[in-house]
Amino acid sequence: MLIVIVIIIIAAMAFTYVLPLKAMASTPPPDTPPPEYGTDWGLDDSTLPAPWEDTEEEEEDTPKPVLLITSTSLRLDVNQSVQIQYIMEDFPDGTMLEWTSSNFEIAVVSGDGVVKAVAPGSAEIKVRAGEIQSSVLVSVNELRAGKIVIAVGEDVARAGAGLYELKVGDVIRLTATVEPAGAKVDKFSWVLGNDRVAAISPNGRNCDFVATAVGQTQVTVTADSLFDTITFNVIESGMPLDQVWEYIKLAIVLIIAAVVIVVALTYMAQRRKKEKARQKAAAAKRRREEAERRAREEARIEKRQRERREPRPTQDEERMTMRISGAAVGAGIAEPGNGAKDQDRPLTLDDLD
Repeated sequence: MLIVIVIIIIAAMAFTYVLPLKAMASTPPPDTPPPEYGTDWGLDDSTLPAPWEDTEEEEEDTPKPVLLITSTSLRLDVNQSVQIQYIMEDFPDGTMLEWTSSNFEIAVVSGDGVVKAVAPGSAEIKVRAGEIQSSVLVSVNELRAGKIVIAVGEDVARAGAGLYELKVGDVIRLTATVEPAGAKVDKFSWVLGNDRVAAISPNGRNCDFVATAVGQTQVTVTADSLFDTITFNVIESGMPLDQVWEYIKLAIVLIIAAVVIVVALTYMAQRRKKEKARQKAAAAKRRREEAERRAREEARIEKRQRERREPRPTQDEERMTMRISGAAVGAGIAEPGNGAKDQDRPLTLDDLD
């Protein structure tokens, strides 16, 4: 009983103490300051804040930059491309984004966020702006092979759809290609239809084919549940007549061309030879004429020199010679020069009579 009375007294005291505190807390502060904060000291403190008011202004919150890839995990096929969606907010103007791929053999990404699947597998695509980054996982699906085709060299003669023509002894390489490109298959298996006509040497997706005899055979390649078959017609290795005639015509044309070239070269050589002979004769004539001119010039010079050395007869001697010549003529004496004897005989007094 005493314990109950004590509890009641404590509860009453607590109730009496708590109610005034709640009333004080719930009473709003007055709009004007208390009287003791008036102008008793002659100061106008109406603009001063009340001491119970918070004088610290709340600072404005600066928004933080946000960079987030919104595209969820991407699943692509090989060679498929997609634009990655992202949010970029509250970054300074001119902020550049850096896109990277964790495995470029699986997926590549461009500078504007376009990702392209390269091969089956998974790669993480990241975008970064400063210290903030975001990423997304890209999964590339395994390609399923839809078709298999045997590729034959372009130099092999085609005789029809899926039919090729070879000669005995020809060796070619066959290659199995899978469509679409990039699809994987477990194993390639090659089968030859007629081993009496040809022989094969398989090596994965490649196969060497050797034509050994005249005839026809098929070659089949199988991969998973896909296959392709082509047919070869092997003929004799001898040259067909039409091809022989083509070669003959070509040989005739070449021979005619060679003869024309030889004739042209011979004619040009003869002309060159004649021209050289003419030039040689002209040079010899010029040398001969030059020698004759020099000889005449030397004779003329020598004659002049001889005339200068011989004394000229005086005037009296010339008159005497004229008298003697006249007397000789009047006496019937032959003038010098009429005979060899008279020319050699000296003149005497008898000749003057």
